[in-house]
Amino acid sequence: MPVEQRTRTTISSFQGDFEQLARVMQCAWGKNKEQSLLYTEPFLRSAFEYPGSSFDLAPSIYKANELLAFVAGFPRSVCINGDNVRLLLNSFLTASADSSGAGYGLRVWQELINRARAHKFDGTINFCVEGDAMNTMMPGLARLLQLNTRRIYRVEFLSRFLRPVRGEFTSDESSDEIEIFRELSRSLACQIPLARTWTYEEVLWQCRLRSGAITARVEDAGRRGMITGYIMPVAANVPTRVALVEDVLWGNLDPAEQNELLIRFLRSAALQGAQTISCPVLGYASMEPFLAAGFQPSRRVLHAYLTLWNGLEPHPVSAAYIDVL
Repeated sequence: MPVEQRTRTTISSFQGDFEQLARVMQCAWGKNKEQSLLYTEPFLRSAFEYPGSSFDLAPSIYKANELLAFVAGFPRSVCINGDNVRLLLNSFLTASADSSGAGYGLRVWQELINRARAHKFDGTINFCVEGDAMNTMMPGLARLLQLNTRRIYRVEFLSRFLRPVRGEFTSDESSDEIEIFRELSRSLACQIPLARTWTYEEVLWQCRLRSGAITARVEDAGRRGMITGYIMPVAANVPTRVALVEDVLWGNLDPAEQNELLIRFLRSAALQGAQTISCPVLGYASMEPFLAAGFQPSRRVLHAYLTLWNGLEPHPVSAAYIDVL
């Protein structure tokens, strides 16, 4: 890169220009071989409304006011083999199409690691698509930056098409919904090696406030369970919307009630215009109801990379309850 151009680029915190960010992401990610999600301005704004999110945890490179590279870290509290750990979930790593090959993506990624340390996080977690350059680079990148990084989980997906349904969507909110979610999710920390934990405000965002939120639940005679997710558009010639499953909390539901819960979630997704649905297989919840409902394995595979410091050691896990962003 010419010295003149290098001196005109700066690395700083994200400036809140969501319209430009959406445009840069859509242009850069639209060149991927696989069909990508369409990250819109409202979706990106909503992501930064998650409790604890900060533009300071979104290092970006600008040339004048032009956004050239971006990455964001979103706070997550997790329990790893009994230890309470504060992580940054690294996501949305993007370099503009015009700056491809300039190394800007590496610069902002490294800066995010530095900021995570400065903000007293214990580590980071990120997901890479199998076959993408970043997934190939991760082991070498970790060695270059002297990071204690391990690939801890291989995430497969189930998906299916959704048929249109008649009716009008109505929100399934209740006053005790948030506490039910927290109770159901809390039990997972005792059962699996890596489990996300939640504050009331985080669950409120997850179930009600986030862009495209979907929540379904079943309660009967003291038995209860919930499924959450959200809807996003897909970058395609024909407008398409996909429902993405996030939390599968079967609780103490019996198999028939689990099937009913999934049916309610699918109906809610279809009523909100979703034509397809995708669910990550993370090992913490039975996928039998999904398979019975016609879900099939998809070709999409992600790899989860965990980076820890402060004396903690990352290890492969048999199951992980955390969002795949």
